[in-house]
Amino acid sequence: MAKPTIAELYTYYDTVSSENATQEEKELAYRGILAGTKGDDKEKRLACQFIARFSKKFENLKEESFNCILDLCDDDDSNIRKQAVHDLLQLCKRIPAFIPRVADVLVQMFQSEDSALLHLEPKATLAGIFNQMLTVNPDNPREHIMKFLSERLKHLPENLLTTEVEEFVVDQTNKVLTDVSEEEFQLLISILSSLKCMSSVPGRQKLVCMISDQALQACPQFNATDPACVAQIRESCRQAALCVSKNVHATELFNYLLQKVIPVMTKIPNELADDRLSLLRAMAEFSTHHGPALSAISITELTTHMTALFDTLVHFLPEIPTTESGAKVTESEKANESETPEKLAFPAGLKFSELECLLYVACQLGRCRPQFYGGFSTEEERETPEVLEGIARLKLVRPRLQYLGQVAHEYAQSIAGNLTENGQSEDNKTKVFAHRVVTNIQNLVRNFFHNPPAFKTSIILSWLQPLTPISPGSKRPASVSLDTDTKQGPGAARKEQPRYVPPAGQWSRGDRFGWNNTSGDNRRRAGGASGRIRGRR
Repeated sequence: MAKPTIAELYTYYDTVSSENATQEEKELAYRGILAGTKGDDKEKRLACQFIARFSKKFENLKEESFNCILDLCDDDDSNIRKQAVHDLLQLCKRIPAFIPRVADVLVQMFQSEDSALLHLEPKATLAGIFNQMLTVNPDNPREHIMKFLSERLKHLPENLLTTEVEEFVVDQTNKVLTDVSEEEFQLLISILSSLKCMSSVPGRQKLVCMISDQALQACPQFNATDPACVAQIRESCRQAALCVSKNVHATELFNYLLQKVIPVMTKIPNELADDRLSLLRAMAEFSTHHGPALSAISITELTTHMTALFDTLVHFLPEIPTTESGAKVTESEKANESETPEKLAFPAGLKFSELECLLYVACQLGRCRPQFYGGFSTEEERETPEVLEGIARLKLVRPRLQYLGQVAHEYAQSIAGNLTENGQSEDNKTKVFAHRVVTNIQNLVRNFFHNPPAFKTSIILSWLQPLTPISPGSKRPASVSLDTDTKQGPGAARKEQPRYVPPAGQWSRGDRFGWNNTSGDNRRRAGGASGRIRGRR
């Protein structure tokens, strides 16, 4: 059929809308309108409007109608493309079956900024959007789709974002989670977190279970030397920790960390040190509200976990300096001895942040099984092999714990003397954070020096405390009870926290050991974020 003019298109319009014309005449006129999408710019725009208006009258031509408007979505003229997108929405009003396909088209074009389609039929539109996300297409990055969805769902009225629609979003998101990159994973979790059904305790627990299932199916065996595997577990733990509270537990992830990660924690390379610290921090948060994670396992299995944790703790504990090395140090600094008072020297490579996490988890597990560290409740139990072995274990590690406590105490005093009251500088904030870490370590170490050991006191983890400056000369914050319900849910502040690395300097004598005064901020590892996080197939 020849390309019609503007006048001919209006003639076709009159025929299709006429009550006196036969069905054959109307269909012939409508085919002329379809041919108008092949004409000039004005004819294309007019034909597009007529197709959207009359398409419902011609069920046998609905596919041709859809394809004609679809062709105009790729037109070189931006005005024609906008008209086509507008008329696609009109087409959906008259033929709802096209909604998922239209959603696919709009997502591919990245013109989904017009949320009219989402408001028209949310579930059908979301079906098209998720269908696009489940389709692997290098030319259509899913991250853009997820950002759009994350933003638009927040503004969808409650009468449209019903429980049924939210359940559909949860179900479809769970499918997409099987194969996502780190950035996509974060966006999908933010989408789920924005849903009303996820704001309740059962909802947050369901979200934690979804995160756990995705992580454990992606990495059933933890590979400490694989950056992608480490990043997968690290990010899953970080997202789950946002939801953990007194009534929401990350049981599967906590057990996974104890069973699969802690035994090989020391094998994680230094290039992934930030990821290693994130894993330890997540484990510490999970242990605060471990729920049934520990009570459901056998004593033998719990002892195995505590042994692996103890070995990792011993690995990070500083060695006590020998007299010979101390003499060498004194001799090498005789020139400065008259100017600088002798202070306790820092061991090389001391990792206070990691030690805070390990000591905290050790205390939490020690509450569940005090016999592991020589604890007993009756005199008869005191002579059992497990308690005797625990006493020997504690005797072995106490000197190094005492040395760690001394180093932490010395540095805490040094920091407190240099803090500026109500100072907001980055340097002062770093010192405040460092003071928290070493103060926590002192309180945790004390738990191991009771006879028998008593794990009745604990601390608020340093990265969860508010940035309240410490006034010089003020008293050290008191330890808090382990039963205190520290808020760690979605409402808690969860900013990227710095890693505390003792600085090299005159006090620390770091120059003796060749330390570099490098920053240890908890930055995202580039190796962990690149590529795609593996998922189940």
